[in-house]
Amino acid sequence: MAVVKLVFVFLLVACAFFFDIKVSISFIGRSWVLPLWELLALIFAIIYLYKICKSLWDKLSSILGLKADVRKGVDYLQEAFSGMLIKDHKVVWKALNKAKKHLGEIPFISWLEGQLCLINGDTYKAKSLFFNLSSREKDTVLGAYSLAQLSLQNKSDKEAIESIKAVLKVYPDAQNFLNQIISLSIKNGNIDDAFYYLRKLSDENEQNIEAVVYFEKWKKSSDLSDLKKAHKLAPKISDIAVAYAEELMKNDEKRSARKALMRNFELSPSIEIFNKYVALDEDKIKRGEKLLNAAPQSWVPYYCLAKICVEEEMLTLAFEYISRAYELAHYNFIADELTKINALQNNGEALMDLSEAKPVRFFWRCSKCGDHSMKWRSVCSCCMSVATYSYVEEFEENLPTML
Repeated sequence: MAVVKLVFVFLLVACAFFFDIKVSISFIGRSWVLPLWELLALIFAIIYLYKICKSLWDKLSSILGLKADVRKGVDYLQEAFSGMLIKDHKVVWKALNKAKKHLGEIPFISWLEGQLCLINGDTYKAKSLFFNLSSREKDTVLGAYSLAQLSLQNKSDKEAIESIKAVLKVYPDAQNFLNQIISLSIKNGNIDDAFYYLRKLSDENEQNIEAVVYFEKWKKSSDLSDLKKAHKLAPKISDIAVAYAEELMKNDEKRSARKALMRNFELSPSIEIFNKYVALDEDKIKRGEKLLNAAPQSWVPYYCLAKICVEEEMLTLAFEYISRAYELAHYNFIADELTKINALQNNGEALMDLSEAKPVRFFWRCSKCGDHSMKWRSVCSCCMSVATYSYVEEFEENLPTML
């Protein structure tokens, strides 16, 4: 390309010389007549001399460190990372300032400065850096991402929602942030927003999340159709099943209420659902036996039936049920009930070996972050995930002391 340019310049000057073209120049009242080839040769000589000088200056500046050098900037960034690993914050600041001279105010450097401020406990300055970064970045979401995380940590829902929306403009399929904005929308009662982002969500737990959104919508609208959709999507969630059954009972739809509770018990047997189901009729034992047939491998129906039989003074049957419950689960409270029923029996049945009985805890655990709760929650208070709490029964010796 350079050779082509030189040939073109040579031909242009040669043509001007061959045809002997003259150029008249006037300046401050004076006039000069010059051959065109001389003028062109002078102009091109000045241009090439400028380029040669500029090239030499660039090389000299690079050698002396007076000019930006991308490679050096990257080296200083690596030095900053090394400083963060060894927690030498002075080294990090110096390296970042040097990197700026070579790379300029790039988003990544601003983000690193913000992270360093967070490490040093200067949340206000970090937030300011992230806010400025978010306002000027186009193709990246470092600032918006950091603001969202910071807002979530500080429980500032409004700021978190705005920041997450900024992230989703660049990365519309970011599943983690879609899940978080749905949870924040549910928490703040913005059910329409929750539905909007739910349509974009592709999560293994999507059906349960949709059920929770309908459940929260029902709480606001009291529309039974919303609660029905919630139960159809997630019949395993006991809170939804109980609420649906209670609404059906209000409308004198006892048969449908039984079906709802039976379906939930089949999927996730619990004492709460058992008691709700048998309370729908006077013949509690008959109803309890139906639940026993629905979940024969669970200790729950045997234990609950044993207690009902004690109330009905059917001690032999009660002993059979409580013995089977203990075979399925060696829990302390089942062993206590077994001892009590045995003592009440007139024929004095022999006691089973209860040495393996252990104390147990029942609670709800978030499958995403492991948070524990004594009640089911639609949104995890720690990781802001939706519909992730599952019912857990575990021996106390296996649990952390903080639970």
